[in-house]
Amino acid sequence: MRYGKTSTSTCPPGSTYYLYRRVPARYRKVDARLHVDQSLHTDSFADATAKAMEVWNQLLAAWEAKLAGNSGDAEARFAAAQELAQRRGFRYLPAPVIATLPYDDLMKRLHKALGDKPGKVDILEAEALLGGAAEPPITISRALELYLVHGEG
Repeated sequence: MRYGKTSTSTCPPGSTYYLYRRVPARYRKVDARLHVDQSLHTDSFADATAKAMEVWNQLLAAWEAKLAGNSGDAEARFAAAQELAQRRGFRYLPAPVIATLPYDDLMKRLHKALGDKPGKVDILEAEALLGGAAEPPITISRALELYLVHGEG
């Protein structure tokens, strides 16, 4: 953790702690940053320590969902979009439904999908938050598998 632009273990009054960690090589395909540098919105070391672990675990889960979404498997991609939307605090909805959302709800999704890097849009984030992931058709073999897994009632 760090505060401001230095790396000391104490935080002057009014300063904020940040999570600053290297992005693991495994996730470079889905996150081009070399390091995560995210505000923890606290000047308390104890709070920052707890928040840092929570934020890091959320980042790991989101990266895993994005990796799954990079697969060519339509079902895995759709499931990854659903999980990523949930990790971002939204329910996955198809684009036609999102188009009918109230203005404020639509803007929240758009702002989250665009992220904090102007001019750079993460396609997997946008698909998950704006309903761009196509729901895969159910094949006969998949229907049988679902029937057997979920039982006969």
